[in-house]
Parts: sequence; C-alpha cells; structure tokens
Amino acid sequence: MTRMMSRAGLRNQEADEFGPLPTYLELAMATAAATAYDVTSEQKSRALLPRLSMVEKAIAAGIAALALYGTVLVADGVYIKAKAELSQILLKRAFAAELRGEDTKPWPWADFTTEAEVTAPRLGKHAIVLSGASGEALAFGPAWLANTPQPGDEGTSVIAAHRDTHFRWLKDVKPGDEIEVTRRDGKVLTFKAGEGRIVPWDQSGIDPAAQGRHLVLATCWPFGATERGPLRYIVEAELVDPRPTGAISSTNTKPLFQVE
Repeated sequence: MTRMMSRAGLRNQEADEFGPLPTYLELAMATAAATAYDVTSEQKSRALLPRLSMVEKAIAAGIAALALYGTVLVADGVYIKAKAELSQILLKRAFAAELRGEDTKPWPWADFTTEAEVTAPRLGKHAIVLSGASGEALAFGPAWLANTPQPGDEGTSVIAAHRDTHFRWLKDVKPGDEIEVTRRDGKVLTFKAGEGRIVPWDQSGIDPAAQGRHLVLATCWPFGATERGPLRYIVEAELVDPRPTGAISSTNTKPLFQVE
C-alpha cells in the first residue's frame, strides 16, 4: 500500500509540473487554431489581389507594364546588335568582291555598295564602310558621307556610324592612335587621331574643303543614351603621309564614288 501510494504521489507531482491534461475538446480547438492560417501559397495569392485598393492595383499594373516594356527594349537591343554583327560578315564578303573588281551588293535588295574598311589597330576594331549615309546604310555599318571627299583625298572626309553598334568603340580612341582606311581601289591609308570633341549636330565645324587631308569619324553622344539627341561625338584624324602607306592586291578599275 505504501509503495502504491508513493507511485501515485509521483504521478501527481509530474502532473503538477505540466499542468492539468487537456480534454479532447481542448485538443480539437487547439488543432483548429493552429491550422487556421495554414493555407497554400495559391490561396494567399488569390486573396491578395482583392485586398488591394484601386490605386494599388493601378500601381501594380504600371509596374507590370514597365517590366514588359523593359523586356521589349532588351530584346530589341539584342536584335539590333545581332543584325549589325551579321551584316558586317556579309559586307566583308561584298568588299572583298569589290577589291576583285566585281560589281557586287551585300544582298540583292541593298541600295548601297561597300566603299572602304576602317580599322582601329590598337583597339582591334574594324568595320566595312558603306556609300551614302541613308538610314538603311547606317543600320548595317558606318557610312561615308558622299558630299565629302574620299578618305585620303584633299579636304575632310567624314564617316558616320551609330554609337551603340559599329562606332561604340569611338569613345576609346586616344590622341595619337592610328586609324587605317582601306579603300576599294586597294590603297591603305593611315591617319593619326586627335582629341575627341562633343558638338551640336549643326555646329560641327567640319569643312569638307579644308586644306590638307583629314578624316572625321562621327557618332551620336552620349554613348549610353537610348534615343538620338542633338549632340555628336567627333574624332578628327590627319593623314600621316600623303602617299598610301600600303596597298592590297586589287583588280578594281572602277573610279571611286564621285561627289555630285
């Protein structure tokens, strides 16, 4: 009896330490309370939108629209750069044909021909230059402005290109850098770059009839902008030697494009 009483006393002491045992009803209520907010993420997302006010919904829609617009811009930028790179491959083939004296267009519907190749040796950059500065030509490569002399001729020759594709390296040209131009008659001319400058598009100070033999590389500024503005970035270069510094084999006997 004494042993049984001691066991009962021990159980009572343990019960006192943990408190009274819950009843079945209390257990059921506790379980329901614990699982009341245990909903799936899908249910949460469904419940979130109705709780938003009209202003909050408008803001959310605006954010979604901006995200979609940003995605479109990124995709468009990738497309433009890919088109520029691919077109240069076709233009290089057409320029090689020009050097062989063949009357060749980069593709059948092109309204321009290749005129030269411009190279920045220190930067390892090069691009095929097209005749004329039409919108189509500038979409595929740098364009020589036909109202200026040919590179290496008396006066100032101007080559222009877009800042986000073929002339994005123009900002890295330093004074004293060599700029090489290979004309379609096979002559290789070397120019020495000067200091780059920023000017309004209608106040460039470029004189096509200036004395000497000059080359101007021009593009839009600033380089990081996504829309065309009124400013231009210009790098002027001087011909190192009036005589061609080199030549490549060319059978092209056609005259260079003449200014009308």
